[in-house]
Amino acid sequence: MLVEHHAKEKVFWPDGCRLAVALTFDFQGGEDVRPDRNGRMNHEEWTQAEYGPNTGIWRILRILAENKVKATFMVCGGIAERYPEAVKAIVQKGHEVAGHGYHHEVARDLSKEEEREVIRRTTEMIRNRTGKRPVGWRSCTQSPNSLELLMEQGYLWNSNSFSHDLPFVWENGNSKLVELPRQPFGDGRVYGHRDSGNPNDALMVWKPFFDELYEESKAAPTFCPFQFHPYISSRPGRAKALRGLIQYMKKQKGVWFATGSEVAEWWLKQGFSSGQVRQNRRRAVIGS
Repeated sequence: MLVEHHAKEKVFWPDGCRLAVALTFDFQGGEDVRPDRNGRMNHEEWTQAEYGPNTGIWRILRILAENKVKATFMVCGGIAERYPEAVKAIVQKGHEVAGHGYHHEVARDLSKEEEREVIRRTTEMIRNRTGKRPVGWRSCTQSPNSLELLMEQGYLWNSNSFSHDLPFVWENGNSKLVELPRQPFGDGRVYGHRDSGNPNDALMVWKPFFDELYEESKAAPTFCPFQFHPYISSRPGRAKALRGLIQYMKKQKGVWFATGSEVAEWWLKQGFSSGQVRQNRRRAVIGS
């Protein structure tokens, strides 16, 4: 049975920080462009998606380096296979690489065995390219089997839920999995996926999102996750908005820019291990 654990009391971030910012980038290319019923590929959509691994990733890495912040890249196994130098550069720059399916599969459409194989194959390809085994995961949707399979394969954290502001912990027997919640304000929604949207409008969404959580952090520490895509947010103009957002957040005191694993490890230590801050809600086994 899956047990969902939530911190009952305040969980403080390292060094007295008020707010943890998690910059995440879903790193796929043409993996999510599907052929039509006649097997023909949309060349415009494919090449727009391939902008990310060919060009955009390098601009994103420069922006992060300029501002001295760390991020987490949710990498498709297919990207690691086709663009090994880009994935190696992410690790060399001090960022985290997590899994994002192999070909950006829709997890809810997979059988349990198919999804198990996608996770295994992605894990091995990323390990092969980077020398490090990924411990974080975000799939394209989530299936009833996803949590069980991630625990089975030794993952530390997952990031597919929109249900809470703060991280929480899934437990199944002796296995634990930290959930790093998402917010529905990613660049795919703000920009209308690939070819629409105004960078100034994006900032009008992202800054108030940060501001509200920063204001609330006066009373209790908060968590501020962002979801971007290299093929979307790296385009000229959009990249300026991303840079501006990061610089704006860096000006505020008490902000911790952390990778997914840093947040998850800290949460397990502070929000789950301590008996005083444990609150359980039982749920039926998912996918049984």
